Amino acid sequence: MPHSPDTLRFINARIYRSADDTRPANALVTRKGAVHWVGERQDAPEAGRTIDMQGATIIPGLTDAHVHLFAIANERQQVQLNGSGVRTIADVLRHVSASAKTTPLTQWIRAVGFDENNLAEDRYPTRDEIDAAAPDHPVIIRRFCGHTAILNSAALKLLQIGDGVSDPPSGSFGRSAAGRLDGSAKESAAEAVFRAIPAVDPAAMAASLRETIEDSMRMGLTAAVEAAVGFTSGFDDEFAVWKLLRQESSFSPIRLGFMYQLDPKDAAMRGLTPRPDPDWQAMTLKFFADGIVGARTAAVSKPFADTDSTGFFMRNEDDLERVIVEAHLDGWQTATHCVGDRASARVIAAFEKAQKALPGHQPRHRIEHYFVPPDGGLARMKALGALIVTQPSFLTRMRRSILEAFGPDAHSKYPARSVIDASVTYVGSSDAPTGHVSPWIGMANAVDRGASLGSPIGADEALTRRQAVGSYIHGGAFAMKQEDWRGTLVPGMVADFVALDRDPFDASTDLAATNVLMTVLRGAVRHDTLSAAAEMQAGVH
Repeated sequence: MPHSPDTLRFINARIYRSADDTRPANALVTRKGAVHWVGERQDAPEAGRTIDMQGATIIPGLTDAHVHLFAIANERQQVQLNGSGVRTIADVLRHVSASAKTTPLTQWIRAVGFDENNLAEDRYPTRDEIDAAAPDHPVIIRRFCGHTAILNSAALKLLQIGDGVSDPPSGSFGRSAAGRLDGSAKESAAEAVFRAIPAVDPAAMAASLRETIEDSMRMGLTAAVEAAVGFTSGFDDEFAVWKLLRQESSFSPIRLGFMYQLDPKDAAMRGLTPRPDPDWQAMTLKFFADGIVGARTAAVSKPFADTDSTGFFMRNEDDLERVIVEAHLDGWQTATHCVGDRASARVIAAFEKAQKALPGHQPRHRIEHYFVPPDGGLARMKALGALIVTQPSFLTRMRRSILEAFGPDAHSKYPARSVIDASVTYVGSSDAPTGHVSPWIGMANAVDRGASLGSPIGADEALTRRQAVGSYIHGGAFAMKQEDWRGTLVPGMVADFVALDRDPFDASTDLAATNVLMTVLRGAVRHDTLSAAAEMQAGVH
């Protein structure tokens, strides 16, 4: 059980009260789950227990403001295609074939994490190739972005998808020149497929979610926003699993926020209303304006460098504007997936219309990704008090796609420094499993703009260390409207903080290699490798 006496005193630490703190303290005292005192050790008040931090660095706890915990938990139970051993189509097929040998014939083979950018062939496996690897099982491969599915013939037959199927609005089924389905489905076609396959057992999903959240805490997260309840297997199935998890008396998670992937009328029909809560918050509706860079489905104004496509909207533009305005009027914060500049410009216009309809409401509407910035977008976002939530690890995870899709214009994509310079709130996040789950790799990429893999993408958009770390501390708390009571370590704020094996603000520090030695949440020590290491050195077993 977590150790949580009435008072705790942490000494021999380097304690940054915020990412902007340049005069760190060396002692901190908590009382009843809150910061009671911060300063120099000789002045520290007494406490029920004293913990020697052995020179570790303490910073406020991190928030991942856009992560798909459900998808990560779902992937833990499936065939993984994102490891270092998957570098060719043959490697993908080998994993599928191995699973087929141990999977009952009545069950689906589900593979996840696929990214053609990591393969020598730079393509999807074909339907026929998957058939050869698993001729007797239905197989579905989920691209790491969650916007594309690849199926074999058995899966297509079970789902009753034949060569004559029509492409749905804002989606497509891949076909050969002769019109035969190749097994791929993108955007709304993929979403329909994901909803149609059998759901994973709710109890197993709840257990996997619990483990996923515990792992997040070990990486330094004390809060996270589930970025789209409904994105992986449909709203009602996912919501039922979250409710099951919440009912567990032993479950004491990080502070959670939820985006519901619902239109306002659908939320109202389920009796859902915006609900701020320090531990289990649901105040946000999630919408998708356009597609993604990898599939060239993002709604851009200038054709992609390697195609003549300008992408498309995921729903009628007027309808998108309508639901954003309705959500605003109903008191919701909105978070809208916008990758292309056409998508972001239209969503900003919807924010402006919503603000005119109800001027007093300040929901801090969010744009997720903001990959291709529209002209004049930042000034309009500043006037609205809207937020930009980005995922800096995309600069490495999607490097090939970015460079191929935008060519010489790639340097102007995925802004960061210019967002802050425009006085728009910049929020860092992972979008895992699409982005890298580690917040430390995200911060490192925000600072080096992906230079670990070659020339930086948009070097002028690089953040300072303090800006990058701050985007996961204050930025995340601000996005959840919780900055008044968490995100800084001063008396009266909640005692949510992490201890690190290095100083993230030191210019010589490798941010990506940061290890979290301790996580304190609600004043309780929830993760602790520091004390365990000290006990081993002292010979205590």
